[in-house]
Amino acid sequence: MKIFHFIIVGIIGGLSSCNNKANSVKTDEEGNNTLQENLIKEGWEFESPQGGELGDEYGVKSIYGVHDNYFDITIGEGCSVAIKIMDVASGKCIRYVYVPENVTVTVTEIPQGQYFLKLAYGKDWMIHNTDSVTFGKFTRRSFYEKSTNSYNFGEKNTGDFVNYSLKINVIDDTSENNFTTVSISEKEFEKN
Repeated sequence: MKIFHFIIVGIIGGLSSCNNKANSVKTDEEGNNTLQENLIKEGWEFESPQGGELGDEYGVKSIYGVHDNYFDITIGEGCSVAIKIMDVASGKCIRYVYVPENVTVTVTEIPQGQYFLKLAYGKDWMIHNTDSVTFGKFTRRSFYEKSTNSYNFGEKNTGDFVNYSLKINVIDDTSENNFTTVSISEKEFEKN
């Protein structure tokens, strides 16, 4: 069996810093910004996910494949990242993953098919629980992008395993980037 292992070292530079693309929100004396204070009044609360899949509670029905295709996602310093793995054909999210800064998460059993990524970067993850779904978002220094590259995890009914190692560093004053993305709105990121 062929094993393809692509290393994408990147999202450096163009994504260079949470500081560079940050939402500018006024911070009060206690350290919470005005957005956070407003969200707290609406019932939102801070959470620090350990890293890994954000599944059914976030309204994403995770889809698994039978092959051991996987994404290794390593986040450096600067921000945490929430990543939606989106099916190119249907436009639907098949997996939703939270990766804290300085952590590696492996997303296994990616179904055969072609995918692009939606990425949310930031600090201070907050959640709001409703009867049917949990909403989560970064509330400090957040910005959103999607990959223009797609990741091919093999054709249906083949025995090929495909794996990608994705390294994301959000560093000031660094302009290296071989992972092509475009900016999107928070609203576009939220679409599953």
